[in-house]
Amino acid sequence: MFRNIKILLITLAVIAVVGGTYAFADANTIAPSAAGYATSTVSGYDVTAIVYDLNASDPTLVDKITFTVAPTSGSVVAALVKVKTSAGGTWKDCTLVAGTPPAMSVTCTYTSPTLALADITALNVVASSTTDPAPE
Repeated sequence: MFRNIKILLITLAVIAVVGGTYAFADANTIAPSAAGYATSTVSGYDVTAIVYDLNASDPTLVDKITFTVAPTSGSVVAALVKVKTSAGGTWKDCTLVAGTPPAMSVTCTYTSPTLALADITALNVVASSTTDPAPE
């Protein structure tokens, strides 16, 4: 008789744990998001139509870099895009304008400091479907 009570208690404990785990898993909902970074193919976003807009009076300077960023799958649009044009360079914030959905047109403007064409050794692009969180 005592053995049957132990088995019953163990069974009830297992059912309680499994039920609790299911309840917590069911309550977690995460919105779709995407992000990508690298100089080669990255899951998250495709970067296409890259244009280096040269300065009209000094073609050794780049006024802006424009391109299109679109999700590799789904419809999660980019909300934040940054570029870096050299290994030791700094990240530059870019402006996004809605293009053909879900693609975004991206413009990275260089006025002060200017960007010398000779200093461009790479084009690293970071794209995210969420913006940076506010500083605490």
